Amino acid sequence: MSVYNQVCPACRSRLRIRTSEGQTPCFRSVYYECTSLVCGAKFAGSQTIDYQLSPSGLDKPLLQLPLAPHMERMRALRFSQPATDQQDLFEESAHEHSA
Repeated sequence: MSVYNQVCPACRSRLRIRTSEGQTPCFRSVYYECTSLVCGAKFAGSQTIDYQLSPSGLDKPLLQLPLAPHMERMRALRFSQPATDQQDLFEESAHEHSA
C-alpha cells in the first residue's frame, strides 16, 4: 500500500491506494481508501500518462507519446527565433576557462 498525495473529498484526510490494475501501458484503474478510521470512504479513479515531456534515450522505444502542448510551443518558439551573429555567452565562458 502506498500513501498518495491526494486527499479524501469527504474529510480531507490522506488517501491510500489500495490497489490498481493496469489496463494499457498508459492507463490504470486505481482504488483509493481514506486513511481516517472514522471516515473510511473508498473511491475508484484512473491514472493516465497523456504526454511526453522529454524523449526516451532508447533507440527504439516501445511507445512514443505526443509531446506535451507547452513543450511543443516552447520548441516552436525556439526554432522560430531569427538567426543572429551574436556569440553565445556560455560558449565564450567555456573557452575562457579552458585556456
